[in-house]
Amino acid sequence: MTGTASTPKSDVAQAIASVYRTEWGCIVATLIRLVGDFDLAEEAAQEAFAAANQWGFATV
Repeated sequence: MTGTASTPKSDVAQAIASVYRTEWGCIVATLIRLVGDFDLAEEAAQEAFAAANQWGFATV
């Protein structure tokens, strides 16, 4: 068998990274519309992704 086996931790990290790459702009734009402040929206999105990383690794 070729390739490397994925672990649940790497699967979580890859999923979060994929969402970050593909959805970051939409997430921040939505938050800007909701809160009306670019800096606050960007900070909230960053904190959400940081929490997702911590939660994802803690539950595996």
